[in-house]
Amino acid sequence: MDTMQHTMLQLHVWPVVGLTLLVALNIAVILVQKDDRKLKKYLRIQATAWTTLMSMIVFTGAAIMAYLHLDFTVRTLLMIAAAVALSFLELRRHLALKNARPGQECFAAVRRKMLRYYIFEMLWLLLIGGLAPRLG
Repeated sequence: MDTMQHTMLQLHVWPVVGLTLLVALNIAVILVQKDDRKLKKYLRIQATAWTTLMSMIVFTGAAIMAYLHLDFTVRTLLMIAAAVALSFLELRRHLALKNARPGQECFAAVRRKMLRYYIFEMLWLLLIGGLAPRLG
């Protein structure tokens, strides 16, 4: 039984680590990539990986709660709030990118806005990942 719980937690933690690395990579790409069209294409393609990882996190979290019959604790509520906040930030980033026109001066403002969204996502991931194990 203990091995099953450990495996389930590992299946939940690794997508969180993957999402954190993907967000870090996206921040780096926004800072390094100077061609607006390539940046827009990359960010549209990586959105599939972001959605897949976030879906894995939500699914494994719900499966762990159901399997272990966990109650709603501060830790669980913070993780749910983090998932909602991350999804909201990603939706806002997607809408900003969708309306952006590469090659125009306004794309620089969209680039800054997307960078800000990714920094907030990174902070959410690091804070919840760091604080959740300590909360009860």
